Amino acid sequence: MIGSTATIFNGINRRTISTRQQVEMQASIDNNLRQIKTLARDYTCCTGECTTTIPTNVGVIAGVTQPCATDNSLDDRYYFPQVDLASTTTNFPNTTTASEPLAVGQLCAPGNNTAFMTPFRNTVEALAQPTNATRATAIQTDHILRITFTDNNNNNRVVRVENIIPRMAYFCT
Repeated sequence: MIGSTATIFNGINRRTISTRQQVEMQASIDNNLRQIKTLARDYTCCTGECTTTIPTNVGVIAGVTQPCATDNSLDDRYYFPQVDLASTTTNFPNTTTASEPLAVGQLCAPGNNTAFMTPFRNTVEALAQPTNATRATAIQTDHILRITFTDNNNNNRVVRVENIIPRMAYFCT
């Protein structure tokens, strides 16, 4: 009788631990996704290069209008360069131009999807992995980053797949 009670108790204890790990994992994935969605909101190409770093040279500085009109991601001028900065003379990476607006146009082009999405993906990859799970990313067509979360404690079972489109992608033509 004591042996069967101990067996039942051990089974319940294992399930409790497993449930707690699942709850922690799902909460950690939710937190990870919140961070990724913030990066997707902040992703901008207003400088001619795409980045999740909020621009600091905005508006008019020393009488020169900057390509980045604002550092506010709620303002649609945050995402796309407003002017070509004449002092920029070197071609932007993955483009054939030193013009901020033209460079972003080239980065946004369907044939340049990887160049457009790679800075975003690299920033997502630099985030800490969620608790009890592993995050993997893959660049898809149409400016989509597919994020797959797998359960580390359950034979790497896929527990969630999310497709994230950076807000900047909606300003691509």
